[in-house]
Amino acid sequence: MPKDNELPALAQWAIGAGAGVAINIVLSSLATVACAAELSRRALGRPDPGVPLHTVARVTPVPGTEAQTPVIVAQIDSDDDGSADLAPEAVAEVQPFASARRPAQHQQHQQGSKAGRDPSKLLPPVIPGVMEVVHIPVDAEMGAKSDAWRMVGPYARHYGGGAISSSTLWNPEYIHMLVPGMGSQPYVVGRAYWRTIVIGIGDPLAHPAHWSEMAAAFKRAFPHATYAHTGPEFSRLLRDEQGYAVNDMGAETNILIQKWAYSKKTRTIRNAARDARGAGVEVRELSHKDLTTEVCRQLANVTGDWVQQKSVKDQMLRVFIRHVDYDNLHLDEGVRLFVAERTLPAPAPAGGDGDADDASSTSSTAAGPRRIEGFVLVDPMWRDGKVYGYVTSLNRMRRDSHHGTLKLLYEVIMAAAKKEGKEVLTFGFSPFFNLQTKPFQGPPWSELATRFMFNFGNNLYQFKNLAFSKARYGGSVVGDAYKDPNVTMTHVYGITHPSLISMNFLDQYVLLMYVGFLGNLFDTLLKLAGLRKDMNNSFQADDAAGIPRGASSASLAAATAAGGEDD
Repeated sequence: MPKDNELPALAQWAIGAGAGVAINIVLSSLATVACAAELSRRALGRPDPGVPLHTVARVTPVPGTEAQTPVIVAQIDSDDDGSADLAPEAVAEVQPFASARRPAQHQQHQQGSKAGRDPSKLLPPVIPGVMEVVHIPVDAEMGAKSDAWRMVGPYARHYGGGAISSSTLWNPEYIHMLVPGMGSQPYVVGRAYWRTIVIGIGDPLAHPAHWSEMAAAFKRAFPHATYAHTGPEFSRLLRDEQGYAVNDMGAETNILIQKWAYSKKTRTIRNAARDARGAGVEVRELSHKDLTTEVCRQLANVTGDWVQQKSVKDQMLRVFIRHVDYDNLHLDEGVRLFVAERTLPAPAPAGGDGDADDASSTSSTAAGPRRIEGFVLVDPMWRDGKVYGYVTSLNRMRRDSHHGTLKLLYEVIMAAAKKEGKEVLTFGFSPFFNLQTKPFQGPPWSELATRFMFNFGNNLYQFKNLAFSKARYGGSVVGDAYKDPNVTMTHVYGITHPSLISMNFLDQYVLLMYVGFLGNLFDTLLKLAGLRKDMNNSFQADDAAGIPRGASSASLAAATAAGGEDD
């Protein structure tokens, strides 16, 4: 039986398949036009839209400050204990690793502060004048030792308050447009169906007073660029100053952990976590020394098992999904990893002539191997050099694990963060969830496309399932808010050019291919109609080979000198 206000399954299939055919025809036609345009561009020798043009930016001090802007070293620790409203068992589980988990890097930060280090030196100074823009690809293999972290990291620690700010320095598809002394704009470049897309991701990692110049510099570098996952303030600036159209693209769910507590609306979550604990599931936080070959192998196996029940394969997901290399896992710069484990029953003896009672007694008390049932990777959210909260960047669970495993993980993570005095735990981005037409309303075709994806594209990517699993922590949705005032909803926006469908429609499809929500046109149509289980995705991320590093050597050297202290 369909739920209230929900169409019957056959009607949903007919609408989805019919709209899918129409969309496929339109996009195929646009791809043909794009092919002709691209061949013409190459023949005429015009610049590749995926390679940045030479760009400079005018750097000015932040109003009300001196030329050098101070930054405070990341403060992970807290002596505040505010865990009363969470399950006592979760609070108890925090204690064993609360002091042991501190990475050596953060201990060094604290020691440096105690030794009288000037925290203002951790952020490159604002030197007024015209600076050449530098483009820095992310080196995921180098992790926190990469150029991206060394040069952009100080700005991320100061201005990286967004849910994916940290991910932009870990995921290999990201490139940063750095204006030395001012900040960075993360972006991605990719190509499909003869189109090259350049997408700025999130708000600039810069002081809001510099956002206008950052946006102007980004447009000079990439005249046809658009944006995704921007906040309301930056979206408004792009609309008012550069004439972009703005559409809601979904919402993030935020738990105010100092005030949030279980209620009648969330008792099923509490019961599931309690039952998982009763079934022998235990949660602990891993440190660098815990990342043995066996542990990393189990983490990879959990992900491999998790992928089997999902609509989209893990290797297709990027940009909004945190990149993790299980052979080279980095727990630096405030990144934390919590695992749920269970002791498996001891294997039955192969045989023997021993006493049956003795054998029974041994099998009932002997412990088998420990198995990781699930895990959650959390990234920090920064404000003025301090970690004020965390985002659950990646969560995975085995299919045969207790159904309350992830809920128990979240419970323990919230207890740990609450004890440390943090403000919020964000569950991240739910694409196309609870779309609103205020305060922004862009092209109707864009809004219709996103609403169609959420309502009829659940077999492409589990949009509704993802949104529901996060929204249940807020009790229920009332208009544009959760019923529980201690769970907030933050909308993020997509920024497009204000025109009719034209190539913008194809570019939006390419973006959804890029992040992994969709596959190739024909495969997506078949999957939408329920005629195919998996989607192929031939999308190619740009390898950043066109980034003119040599042309920016002077700015690169200046930026290194300004922010070269590697913590």
